[in-house]
Amino acid sequence: MASDPDPDHLANLRNLRSVVEDNLRLQHYWTDLTMLDTVADVQGGNIDGGSDAPLLRPMIHGRPPEQLYDPEHAASNSSTGKAPKPTPELEYVFPVHIDELFSLRKWAAVFDSLPKPHEGAERRKRIVVAVVSGDSTVVYYIMHDGIVKPRQN
Repeated sequence: MASDPDPDHLANLRNLRSVVEDNLRLQHYWTDLTMLDTVADVQGGNIDGGSDAPLLRPMIHGRPPEQLYDPEHAASNSSTGKAPKPTPELEYVFPVHIDELFSLRKWAAVFDSLPKPHEGAERRKRIVVAVVSGDSTVVYYIMHDGIVKPRQN
């Protein structure tokens, strides 16, 4: 996760992202997929101070077909019974290879690199981590920033 990766490493990260993008689009029916390489890509070029600086690594921004698990939403709906499904939110997807190792410091840097939804807002609380194995199998995990109370079944 160097700030200025060599061209071969960057090409490998983009290929990894391509595997995840195909999996999201073709097997999981995500929509509104956007490939992100720079801070300006993340900010849509609309926010002052947008930068062509590279992100920590290429990422994906998209919408799942259904809202992903949200502990706050699930807790409020468990007491009220059946509630309408919320509209799926756009999610950030962070592709990694199964052999990569990340420290807590690197995960914190990933969350720090994501934009705030709007001025004065807190940083994103979660991302979807797409772990790609050697045979191109993709497994998805929701990675939270900080401690999240586990759900009760």
